[in-house]
Amino acid sequence: MSTSNPTGKHFSRPAFGKTRSQISPSQGGARPATRVNGTAQQKQAQWLARAADAERSGDAVEAELCRQYAEHFFRVSRGQD
Repeated sequence: MSTSNPTGKHFSRPAFGKTRSQISPSQGGARPATRVNGTAQQKQAQWLARAADAERSGDAVEAELCRQYAEHFFRVSRGQD
């Protein structure tokens, strides 16, 4: 949706109120699109593998995020959550 202001310049309105499914998934992100079933140990291994992939691709922020998810599932598996 585009609108013009008194100066005649056009601008787009922000997409407030849109649900996640309506927003374009152009940014990869760490979170999987679907929920994966498995034990806490399996999920921990999956997140550690994703962290290693992110590290190899040079994305340190993504790698750290994945390691934090892995730590969460480590704590879940130990009953410390």
